[in-house]
Amino acid sequence: MTDFIKPEGPDETDRKPRSLARRLGWFFAIAAMSLIVVVVVAYALRGLLFIG
Repeated sequence: MTDFIKPEGPDETDRKPRSLARRLGWFFAIAAMSLIVVVVVAYALRGLLFIG
């Protein structure tokens, strides 16, 4: 049987790891966008309650 999914190791090039500030920036950006989406959806659903 042929393996369709073969594991792939890490990249072997000498690339510097990203700085901690950059990684934390991405984390906080994703968290902020998630919060905005939740707030918008919550207000939209709340608005649907008062349509009728």
